[in-house]
Amino acid sequence: MRANSRGMGLYIHIPFCVSKCAYCDFLSFDGMGKTAMRQYTDALLAEMKAAHNELDAAVDTVYIGGGTPTALPSDLLCEILLEAKRFNLLPGAEITLEMNPSTGSLSALLDYKGHGINRLSIGLQAWQDHLLWGLKRAHTANDFSQTMQDARAAGIDNINVDLMFALPGQTMDHWRESITQVINHAPEHVSAYSLTPAENTPLWDELEAGKTRLPCETTDRAMYHEAINLLKAAGYRHYELSNFAKPGLESRHNVNCWRLKPYRGFGLGAHSFDGKKRWNNTSDMGRYLRLPSREDVVILSTQDAMAEMMILGLRMTDGVNPQDFYDNFGKQITDCYGAKLEELTARGLLISTDKKIALTPLGMDLANQVFEAFL
Repeated sequence: MRANSRGMGLYIHIPFCVSKCAYCDFLSFDGMGKTAMRQYTDALLAEMKAAHNELDAAVDTVYIGGGTPTALPSDLLCEILLEAKRFNLLPGAEITLEMNPSTGSLSALLDYKGHGINRLSIGLQAWQDHLLWGLKRAHTANDFSQTMQDARAAGIDNINVDLMFALPGQTMDHWRESITQVINHAPEHVSAYSLTPAENTPLWDELEAGKTRLPCETTDRAMYHEAINLLKAAGYRHYELSNFAKPGLESRHNVNCWRLKPYRGFGLGAHSFDGKKRWNNTSDMGRYLRLPSREDVVILSTQDAMAEMMILGLRMTDGVNPQDFYDNFGKQITDCYGAKLEELTARGLLISTDKKIALTPLGMDLANQVFEAFL
């Protein structure tokens, strides 16, 4: 596969939360004190420092995720930001910080802005406090409004808001209100995901015990299309299955990942991709604190790389460009996947031209079926 020479991204994992949400199976911990957070920060900084000599490529995106990165004391987070800036960051690099409402004061946001943060991703999820409470979210709708106000006052002019639909007890009216309220707060980017229950979470246990239930699949899909319609009408471009942006303000970090651009992950369980192989850090905290180590190293075969280009590229509404496929692999896309493309097109799941192969609206609803065809 052709090497990507346009630079790379950094991902930095902060595995701490104020409290765990009922649906969360991410690698994160709540109830941790500052001593534990200090120990983790020191290990993370050591890992980053050790990589400076190894990574000489230009960096055009940095993404700090979790967990809830802003659950970390601001002085520790600023140390991490300073270390990130020691890499070869390109001018205008996109530097994103995930946060939840109520986990960042105006003074902290000013510190983050002063240390390079130029994009926030705020986890609202729903506008109705009773739905937030049911998900064990540690904030209210008013907290979100205050966080938006503080972020703007701190001079941050690129903000994403995360929403989830098909929640327990959520109606279409709730969903419309959530979207409308977010639009009224005028973020530059909105992510809207369907809630997917994960095993070994409190929500999963409640569903298994029949104590709660999710909206049906028909309602789930109706909510998805309602989000598309409302956000498009408000001037947001639907550029990826679950993501919407004002023109030119798409998440550069995520787009680069979907386009198979290299990225390096730092922190507990963080994943990396160098263009030819994927690996992740250990997810064992004790082992990570002693010495970060690579695990599950997978060298991509040409067939694997082709499949990834199709699956990740089709997440984007711009789809896969056949010329890009040829440039990467020296083969025509129709020679590799001609029969599958014909079948999926005949089923109304793909549109296929010599310039673009992309999901149709029906294909977006049945995206997993499309992706499975390339595995």
